[in-house]
Amino acid sequence: LTGVYGFGAGAGRGAPPPAAADGIARTATLKPGAEKYRVVRGPENAGLYASCRPPGVPQTFMAPYFMQIVQSPKYVVLIHEYLTLPRIIEMDAQHPADPDPFYMGHSVGKWEGDTLVVDSVGFKESEFQGFKTTESFHIVERFRRPNLGTLEYEAVLEDPNVWTGPWMITRTFPFLPEHNRIDEFYCENNRDYKDLFGK
Repeated sequence: LTGVYGFGAGAGRGAPPPAAADGIARTATLKPGAEKYRVVRGPENAGLYASCRPPGVPQTFMAPYFMQIVQSPKYVVLIHEYLTLPRIIEMDAQHPADPDPFYMGHSVGKWEGDTLVVDSVGFKESEFQGFKTTESFHIVERFRRPNLGTLEYEAVLEDPNVWTGPWMITRTFPFLPEHNRIDEFYCENNRDYKDLFGK
């Protein structure tokens, strides 16, 4: 998997979600009584990417920037160009009993044939596709190269505080052999957005 990959593509806006695989939904359903976890933005809220806070997993895959994977026998390191966010996946390991929460979570991985399977827990509260997530958020991701030029990504997300059950997202990322590393990303911590709204 080692290499640099471009911005991923999903099903596309307005396209119907693909048919469910293994009975897993392709869209999230909010749990009854969990309306407080729906993201509602006011007219002066500049959005998730307006601050320097890490957007978490899998939201970082939605940012239109490159990513780099460095693979070794003991670790797989995934570095997102956006915020230069590193994610260290320990191979053939177990989660700690009570992991400290991080925006990028605590990740362990294993190989199932030619597919890297990554299990992640220990997240800080964040958000994804219009929903807030809690420290109970859990994600299982699968990375696979079906050919030299493509990385397939599949993720099953669950948070028993927010959704009625697990649901799946998929994306593909183009391999960019002409790049040997991602660039540095500098984020200026803008906390006052009054100028953006003419105030």
